[in-house]
Amino acid sequence: MTGAERSTSFIRSRVCRPGLQCYCACMTLEDIQLAIAKLAPEDRAKLRLWLAQIEAEQAEPETETKASKLGRLAGRAVADFRKRMREP
Repeated sequence: MTGAERSTSFIRSRVCRPGLQCYCACMTLEDIQLAIAKLAPEDRAKLRLWLAQIEAEQAEPETETKASKLGRLAGRAVADFRKRMREP
């Protein structure tokens, strides 16, 4: 049996939660795309926000942002300037 035959021969289980619509536990990407296309505009907006939150949480934090690097360099410059002002 090939992978394609195996993927189409399984019985899709449905997961239902009280008060919510059922969804298929083994959805393909095409199934998800079709489900998203059927969403109301306000639900699609909620989905976009949710996906943006996930992306933000999973994004690798930058080790040093431009602002923090600039702040560090400015702090060093101010400290160096004050040190030179105290010298005779």
